[in-house]
Amino acid sequence: MAGDPTGSDSNSSDDVKQRQDTSRYQGLDRNKFANSDADNYQATNFFGQSEDRDPVYNERGKQVGYTSNALPIGLGGIIGSALNGQVYTGDARYDPINKGNNDPSNENAYPTQTSYATQQQADLASARARRANALGSQQSALAGAFGAFDDNFYGDLETSYSDYQNPLLTQGYDGSLRGIYDGFKAKGLLTQSEVDAAVSGLDTSKAAEAARIGQGATEYSQAKRDEVSKKQAALGDQLSAMVGGATTVADLDAQTNAIKSFDFSKDIDKLKTPGAKGNLSFFQNYNQVAAQADPSVNVQAESVAGVPQTGSVTPVVNTGIASPFDSRSIRVV
Repeated sequence: MAGDPTGSDSNSSDDVKQRQDTSRYQGLDRNKFANSDADNYQATNFFGQSEDRDPVYNERGKQVGYTSNALPIGLGGIIGSALNGQVYTGDARYDPINKGNNDPSNENAYPTQTSYATQQQADLASARARRANALGSQQSALAGAFGAFDDNFYGDLETSYSDYQNPLLTQGYDGSLRGIYDGFKAKGLLTQSEVDAAVSGLDTSKAAEAARIGQGATEYSQAKRDEVSKKQAALGDQLSAMVGGATTVADLDAQTNAIKSFDFSKDIDKLKTPGAKGNLSFFQNYNQVAAQADPSVNVQAESVAGVPQTGSVTPVVNTGIASPFDSRSIRVV
């Protein structure tokens, strides 16, 4: 037959030696049906000569052209575009020889069949690069968010723990000291040395209790460190589980979008909230006496009848028990 310049060869007759049924390519990627020798067929050209043709298909598997040996000069010239003795006849958008028709800047251009597999791999590589960039960005953001949990953060946790417990320590110490005095009062006999010894023992206990506060502050801070470390590892695992197993551009882009939407801000805010500290119990081996309210003061002495007292007041001579803070050691009955 005379070669169809559209390359469809839809009217080929008995001179066609071999022809592939391209209907089986419908809906398939072009890299699934790239040209092969098995697709070649013979047809009659414009000059009645038999020539070998290599079909070219579009993305739907329909033949849109063919390549063949260039016609000798003087026999009508070269049809279409030619290179290395080959000429293409058909839809210029799929011209495997003159690839200028497939300029990506041309919105009407399509990749040729012979370059489709390469283009598909390029698209996949580009999608993977987008996913990798999104993943790297989120990893950096995650690391940056956890950067807030530094030594200053944990140091302040320890300080806050001590600040909370120290007033309780003071209250326990004062109550225990009043308990010591109350014990001597009930006993009725005391010496300064006995008071000094009792208070010295209480001070030793206070130092031990203060050390217990320091240990508690360290444990309190370490508990938060462990919590933060565990959450950071969990979020990292969650992020890593979003990547992998994608074989198409659509799958890769879906993973990229999921990575970009990954929000861990609420987890970070929750970690920044300090935990309860609890109340330590101090001086458990001591009898603690609560402080009494100050007695009311008679600011203006009056008689029983309500008449203000006048005249000189006879000084009171102190007798009885001396203050335990006095430097003298006395025994009082």
